[in-house]
Amino acid sequence: MINFEEICRPVVYECEHPVYSYWGKGSSFLIANAHNYYWVTASHVLFNMGGCVDNLRIFPSDNSKISVPFNEQYTVNKGSTDEEEYKDVFMLRIDLNQFDNSGDSPMAAQDINQGVLHAERLKPNDELWIIGYPAERNIIDYESCEIKNTRTIIRGLYKGESISEHCHELIIDSSIKLETYDGLSGSPVFHIKQLNRNGQVVLIPMFVGMLLRGTASSRIAHFVSSNVIVNIVNIVENTA
Repeated sequence: MINFEEICRPVVYECEHPVYSYWGKGSSFLIANAHNYYWVTASHVLFNMGGCVDNLRIFPSDNSKISVPFNEQYTVNKGSTDEEEYKDVFMLRIDLNQFDNSGDSPMAAQDINQGVLHAERLKPNDELWIIGYPAERNIIDYESCEIKNTRTIIRGLYKGESISEHCHELIIDSSIKLETYDGLSGSPVFHIKQLNRNGQVVLIPMFVGMLLRGTASSRIAHFVSSNVIVNIVNIVENTA
């Protein structure tokens, strides 16, 4: 079984560098419903790097060597001037027919039909988990000429609603010390739900939002509610 953490993918571009064929930083994740799979990140992650969608290389799981193909893109906000932070969302739909023909591993994705909890339902101090790729933990492997992205799981506590519409705040409460939160934009945020099934406790990861920004000095991070992302998918599919 694929660990649910694998839904979080590093933002990677392929390039013609003579030594390092891949570059990039930032976090992203894969979601799915009964009809489609989507890749999601914050718009400003791509905007700030000036990368091209055609050169994106997003792999479906940790062991995959073949990136997923895309056939549609949806930009809510290009990440430059719009002050409504909740619009800072960029989404690509995965071409499932092509993936079925060329994919080399199962695709890890969060089921948004069953595994979603809107951030508006959280209570102060609810435990949250950020899964992302902080830039300062990227490692250059000089022997293999690879830039290795290190996935990191960071504990947080829900603080409350942000002043920005559809956005919320959390406080980082983790033993992992980061100098900056650079690279964490686009990370999925989870709340772990505990269920009792036949006398056994079952842990269910519930997607609550996507991290947009934060500062290590304050330990406060802002994230957009999963409600926004699910609504984008619904709008796209209902107007197709």
